Amino acid sequence: MIAYSWEHDGLRKRPTLWEALKLSTERHKAIALTGGGGKTSVMFRLADELADMGKTVIVTTTTHIFHPPGRNVVETDCSEDAAKRLESNGSVLVVGVPAADGKLKSLPLTEAARLKELADVLLYEADGAKRLPIKVPKDGEPVILECTDVVIGCMGLDCIGGELEEFCFRTEQAAELLGLQKGPDGHYSHRITCGDAAKILTSESGTRKLVGERDYRVVMNKADNEEFIAKAVRIAGDMERLHPVPCAVSCFLRGDHL
Repeated sequence: MIAYSWEHDGLRKRPTLWEALKLSTERHKAIALTGGGGKTSVMFRLADELADMGKTVIVTTTTHIFHPPGRNVVETDCSEDAAKRLESNGSVLVVGVPAADGKLKSLPLTEAARLKELADVLLYEADGAKRLPIKVPKDGEPVILECTDVVIGCMGLDCIGGELEEFCFRTEQAAELLGLQKGPDGHYSHRITCGDAAKILTSESGTRKLVGERDYRVVMNKADNEEFIAKAVRIAGDMERLHPVPCAVSCFLRGDHL
């Protein structure tokens, strides 16, 4: 994985995504991930970087995640079970309640909040997007724990230029946020622009929903070529004008990058 941070006048390569996001193990002990594409990849990348720093990490969800292969997983609805497993086995522990279709679902929210006290850092997915790259939440979304210190909003750069109805989860909410109207055929004939993405990522009706006074960060994923990197730069510049926020850009391809 290659990570960049946005530094007002361009992107700067950073050794870790944690550093690119300007996160602190002192201030950011409970981290929620919201939005669209790449949340799971970002979450586990941060977990592994923290483990390399000698930190203990619990990974969970307040909605649903897929059961992660090759990970240390405890299936439980009780935080105490997680405490026992983390003490005896490994620095990164995934915690969740077994659910249908090979997924894990949230512990009761009071139990999920207790996980923060058991490890150096708690990472959790607070949102679902049906694997689409960008999302605007509906009522009741995302599910943010009160103990959360920072929210990381995610987006896949492959949504830019794509049709709203195909690439954005919760089309109706997105259309309302962007001020779009349906055409005579009953569809939104609109391709997502860099400006749209910046507005969604910074809006309190979009990816920044329910952040409140907490810290907020953005990760734009899939910066896999020059075209996507140029789009990331445009979006970051637009976000700086709308609502300045620490922003990282990631590429999970192997090998050298641009």
